[in-house]
Amino acid sequence: MNKFKKYKTARRGFSLIEVLVTVFILAIGLVAVSTLMADNIKSSENAKNQIIASQLAQEGVELVRNMKDNGLLDPSYSDSSACTPASKCINLRIDKDDTIFNTNNTLDKQLYLNGNFFYTHAAGTPTKFYRRIDLTVAGAKATTNRVITATSYVTWNNMGFTVAAGIVDVSGNITNCNIGNKCVSVVSVMPDLN
Repeated sequence: MNKFKKYKTARRGFSLIEVLVTVFILAIGLVAVSTLMADNIKSSENAKNQIIASQLAQEGVELVRNMKDNGLLDPSYSDSSACTPASKCINLRIDKDDTIFNTNNTLDKQLYLNGNFFYTHAAGTPTKFYRRIDLTVAGAKATTNRVITATSYVTWNNMGFTVAAGIVDVSGNITNCNIGNKCVSVVSVMPDLN
């Protein structure tokens, strides 16, 4: 009879409490792992957007440089009579066909992805990226001391350069372009010897 009791005790299974504790610990571990994976995916997406935005901002400066080198950049262009030497031309959109638009409409600054995987301001698939270019011109066009400072801003916040996005003030001036606001900028100072 004594042997039978020992055998019966040895075959005893897990209690309900032990199973529940094990399932609870396992669930906490799975939630932690899935949270880490989701955060990793979000960080990777944000890093990808930041790299694309940095390249698009650099491209904006290169568009200005190309127009300046080809003699196409005259800060007194008819679309913005306020853009004269020693003044600031803000809120510009420069397209790849060397056209400049000065508009306060945020949607005009949205970039589209065309079928050739190029970002343009023309038709295509709308993206979350918006680009605007600000120019500061110092010196007269006829002199050799004329300097053009181009600042290209790109944001990927889906709202563009609006007050609600926290990047511009009510006057449309860039006040807070930083990574926290999903905004990057590139500045280039170019002497204009034309």
